[in-house]
Amino acid sequence: MKKYMMATKAIHQLGNISRDEEDLCFIHGEEAENYIGNWVTGFGFINVKFPKETTRELTNKEIEKYNKLYVQIGSQPARKLNITSK
Repeated sequence: MKKYMMATKAIHQLGNISRDEEDLCFIHGEEAENYIGNWVTGFGFINVKFPKETTRELTNKEIEKYNKLYVQIGSQPARKLNITSK
């Protein structure tokens, strides 16, 4: 499983790194009650737990919006998000 989703609540081994408003996260795994992944933007915490009850699929409008964006880490080249479907 590798996909982009929208979330608010996020728990890392260092504590709560939730966001006040829904934001884009990248999911690469799951457990019974949580998706596992990371926020697309921010400090780069990995293996973050996103509770399934507060994480959702992207709408078609959100897919269109995020497909126009690029992300960049430090001095690395910018990378297109390339969200293809729900």
